[in-house]
Amino acid sequence: MTADPPELQRLFNPKAIAVIGASNRPGNIGGIIFERLMPSLRKLYPVHPRETHIMGYAAFSEVTALPDGIDVAIVATGAAAAVSATEACAARGIPFLIIVAGGFGETGTGGARLEARLKRVVAHSASRILGPNSLGIFIPAERLDTIFVEHGDKALSRGGGVAFITQSGSVGVEALGLASNTGYGMRAFVGLGNKCDLDELDFLDYFGRDPDTACLAFYLESIEHGRRFLDRARQVTPHKPVIVLKAGRTPSGARAVSSHTGRLAGMDAVVSGALRQYGIQRVMDDEELCDASKSLSMLPPAPGPRVAVLTPAGGFGVMCADYVEADHRGTPLTMARLQPETVRRIRDATFPFAACENPVDLTASADDAMFGRSLDALLLDDGVDIVICTAFFAPPAISDSLIREIADRARKSPKPVITFTQYGPFTDLYLRRFHDAGVVGFPSISRAVRAARFLVERARILAALEGRP
Repeated sequence: MTADPPELQRLFNPKAIAVIGASNRPGNIGGIIFERLMPSLRKLYPVHPRETHIMGYAAFSEVTALPDGIDVAIVATGAAAAVSATEACAARGIPFLIIVAGGFGETGTGGARLEARLKRVVAHSASRILGPNSLGIFIPAERLDTIFVEHGDKALSRGGGVAFITQSGSVGVEALGLASNTGYGMRAFVGLGNKCDLDELDFLDYFGRDPDTACLAFYLESIEHGRRFLDRARQVTPHKPVIVLKAGRTPSGARAVSSHTGRLAGMDAVVSGALRQYGIQRVMDDEELCDASKSLSMLPPAPGPRVAVLTPAGGFGVMCADYVEADHRGTPLTMARLQPETVRRIRDATFPFAACENPVDLTASADDAMFGRSLDALLLDDGVDIVICTAFFAPPAISDSLIREIADRARKSPKPVITFTQYGPFTDLYLRRFHDAGVVGFPSISRAVRAARFLVERARILAALEGRP
């Protein structure tokens, strides 16, 4: 190395960005990236050998013509040209390079040789490389977006506390696009790509120390420095949840990892045991990864496994009880036994015909205020650790004010409150409104109960890390 490596802060909050391969041609990837960066209000420098202006910005014919002071260069050209551009950027002293192109180690011998040249750039300069084959970064709060495919960017623009680091760009953007339909608070998206330089360890370090990050979520197909990753995660997990979706669990999946990334997948039983030992929460698919990170970034760990269910629809309460007490890998839940005083408070707040034991069925005659007062009673019960509200808007006396009734209590409660709602074609809209009010909600009972398990698991991890029973 010719100098100390730059701080990652310059990658996530750059003052000046160059886009190599930007163009006015419709559909051009470099042009799409350049246009997405324009709302960031950073200094932008397009590089194209023939065009003089791109989207109103003066273009530079080559990297050597760029001014000093550029923090990030995004290389959006073919693989061979990307290597030459990367070498030129490193020679100019540009600290961070995001390489969008594929066609490297994942494609065979020729691509592996190109990737080896990128590694030599890192070895002989102070520049750092994200990629190749990377979608780059998306920081909603900074309006900084290098992702050239659709990814729910407008729905995610409110920001949040999850740092989402993914080895597969498509897994990341599709999962986040779906999660954003019902509300998802994202601090940052990072597409690792082939990880010729920057990898999961770098971003575990950075976001583990970042005060604006509440939870770290990883999709990984290979872990480059397994022992170091675990050791660093052990330093982070007492303060922030770390969630990992490790793909390649089966022999066929492991072969697919090798084909996709050019790297070997580790033995799955070893991976599971190691993650558990170091306080990392493992999930098994993209939906679980999004649901776990959403829940753990917004809700406190559960003080215990005892769940109370509050519903205006008795059948959903019954199904919720079944899900709660069904066998589940490693994280059992149980239905809470309500104290007599709790039952009395609920009865006083509702109709004589309401079912006031757990699950609490207020019936379709309930109104917003009854729901709120019953939730108060459940949260006051020392035998209740988690409350799941099945919140429906079809009953005639239920209005949109139910969102406020639940949100006002959920925000103040040291116990987690999770909602499940369905309202036909308006389900996603109501879940987003719950999310915007600070309430975690899901469109199915099974996902709401699973979220409760994540919170109980988190509490057990903290107890184990602190040596408590």
